[in-house]
This record gives sequence, structure tokens and C-alpha cells, in this order.
Amino acid sequence: ELVKKSEIPRDNKVVQEGNELQLPGNEPEETFTVTLGDVISRDPAAIGRSTVVLKATSDRWPKNKLVIKISWPGSGRVPETDFLKKAYAEAEKTDGQWATKHLPRVFYAKDVVFEKDSAFESVANLFKDAQFVNGNYVYERRALRIIIQEQLVPIKSLSNARDICQVFTDIACTHRWLHDCPGILHRDLSKNNIMCRYIEEVNAKGEREQQVYGVLTDYDLSSWTKDLKTDYTRTSEQRTGTPPYMAQELLKGTSTTHLYRHDVESLFYIMLLMCGRHTFGHAKGGTGEETKRQVVMREGDLPYEDWFKAPNYATLGKNKSSFFLDTEDIELSPAFEDFRTWLQSLQIAFFEGFALKSIYVGRRRGREYSGGSACEVASFDDETLGGCIHYSSLINPIRQLTGELEGVTIRYDPVQVSPPTSTSAAHPDA
Repeated sequence: ELVKKSEIPRDNKVVQEGNELQLPGNEPEETFTVTLGDVISRDPAAIGRSTVVLKATSDRWPKNKLVIKISWPGSGRVPETDFLKKAYAEAEKTDGQWATKHLPRVFYAKDVVFEKDSAFESVANLFKDAQFVNGNYVYERRALRIIIQEQLVPIKSLSNARDICQVFTDIACTHRWLHDCPGILHRDLSKNNIMCRYIEEVNAKGEREQQVYGVLTDYDLSSWTKDLKTDYTRTSEQRTGTPPYMAQELLKGTSTTHLYRHDVESLFYIMLLMCGRHTFGHAKGGTGEETKRQVVMREGDLPYEDWFKAPNYATLGKNKSSFFLDTEDIELSPAFEDFRTWLQSLQIAFFEGFALKSIYVGRRRGREYSGGSACEVASFDDETLGGCIHYSSLINPIRQLTGELEGVTIRYDPVQVSPPTSTSAAHPDA
């Protein structure tokens, strides 16, 4: 069942719980012990290469709540710790070092090196001279990576819509700051990668209270923005992202370059699925006792269920394309009704952007078929969907939120937040 499904078994009988790992330290012959706990998440992937995140404890950090992430990223990929080191270095330069509150804290990272006579290397060597029916399969080597970091709070554990809105706002701000300052595009926004932490601070009344901060985690699939045009083909044979949250063009394969707006689309899906399929309640714990108030699934038929049951990437991409053709009111849970202004603004922005792109592609094809005799075709800025999707598309609607969500904090607000005037040439993937 663990292989077939990404969900954690409800009886909590996880095979790794209680097992111990002996890991090498920084000095020769230095080791320390990590004891594995409950599984936090396990992303669906190829059998044997799924990323798993577990709670953990260690004699090396006895006072810290830890998680250990065991993953199999492509061996040609930049380690996520390299991205985080660069991000922290840039954050130290910012006023108030605000960005450090939104980055995960890593205590340990290690890539496992396999010996030449290991099963891992033997299998990889079999593929060097192998011939395949389709003639173009390239075996993608993987690295076993172990990362230990602080245990964060899942967004589903929050008890009110305002805190959830603040976390989503923090993620939007941090994601763009990473893009602008250290030059990092995350490329794998999903609900499992949006976490939060509480920090005790003094409020406007001079009282100390716990403030929630959104934390963007998991940089396994990230890229330097300067490498985006070559990174897809250079580092991975697979699409980047988690299917229900992936941008429709990446699912359909009509775009091979992962752009900033694709991550914005992913964040839109995460918010839409959170606000449409969930409410607040008391979930049952492993002992049968009710937990504290938190996010739980709504009862009855759930919207967008076909996004989780699509048989392949292409079908899921078409389902999402159809969604943007319909600009009627989106379905939201009453508990998340105050999100409507933000979500509908994004829905309309994507609708207009995809419509502009369709017109551009149609005119360009018409010119090609007519041998160049048709009217001139203006260039199209694919990076912003014709100027419709940019940071201000994501941030400005937050300023219009009312009710419980009014006045959430926008932590990153560059000087240019109005829609930019596009002058760039058409993107090659347009």
C-alpha cells in the first residue's frame, strides 16, 4: 500500500518508525544516531525513488524537533543546500533580514556515495550501452540525499483563515524575493512544500504573542534563474512538479521551460484546492481522540476531484485548460469565502493571458500557412502571458481583501508593483 499510494496508512503502522540511522559526522570516524519517527509526507514518484519526510530525533541535537528527508534527486541537479546557502547569504543583506524567517533551517546534509561494485552502480552501468525500442531513452542517474532540518508546522494545522492567508502571502513574497535576489526559481510548489513556523514577537499593543510565518521548503527541483532555458533538458528527464498543482502547459508538454508564471499558477491551484475542498474542524487522531481545531476535508462531493484522478499528465492538463475557459464563480467552502477576491482575480488574469496566447499562436500559424502573405504578427511576451501574469497580479489583490483577511502583511513589496509594460520578443516556446 505504501508503494501504490502517497497517503500514509491510517493505522500509523509505518515500517520505519523506531529504526535508527547511523550517519557520518564532519570529522573522520565521527558518527551520530538519528531515530526515525512518523512519516510526515511521501510524494508519489517512481517506485523506490519517492521522497519521504519523517519526524526524527537525534543525540546530536537533543533540544530540537527534527525532520529527516530522504530523496533521490537527479545526480546532475544542484543540491538544495546550495540554493539555501545562497538564499541565506542574500537574506543577511536585507533590511531586518526578514527573508530568514521564511527559509528552512538545515542542520545536516549528506549525499550517499555508492561504491563501484554496489547494486546501484551495477544497474546504472547496464544502461550505458543498452538499446531500447523507442531508440531515445536516456537513463537518469540519481543520488541518494539525506537532509536533517528543523520540524516545521504544516499549513493544515492552522485554525483560522487569516493565518492561512498570511502564510500564502508570505509564500508569494518569499518566492518572488528568491527569484529577484538570489536568483532562484522554486519550480515545485505544492501543499507539502508550504509550511509555517511561529515566532514570539511584540505586537502593536506591546504584548508578546506568537506570530505565524510561511516557510517555503524543498528546493530539490529548483533552478538558478540564469539557467532556466537550459536547465530542463540538462538536469531532468521528467516534468518538474507535483501533478495536481502543476501548470497546465508543463503537464501537456507545450512548454519545456519552467517560468515564474508557472509557479504562480501552481500557487493558485494550491489555494484553490485548499479553499474549495476544506473547512475547519476536529480530525481524528491515531488514538481515536479528536485533535485541536484545524483544516479538514469537507464532506460530500468535492470540487476538482478529476484533477486527482486523471490517468496521465496530458489529460490533467486538458482538464485544467477547460477550467480557465469557464470564468464563472469558483466553488469555495464557506470557511474560506473571504479568499474569493484574490482567487477570482488570478483566475481572470490567467483566462485573459491564455486567450491572448491562443490568438497569438493562431495568427502566427495563419501567417505560416499563407506563406507569409497574412498580416504581420506582433511579438508575444510568453514569460508574463502577454503582460497578464506577474508579481503584481499575485500581490495587488491582497490589498483588496476584506473581512477576516483584511490587512494581512505583505513582506516583500518592490518599487515596481504595477503591471509592467512588455517589450520583450516572443518566447521560443510560445
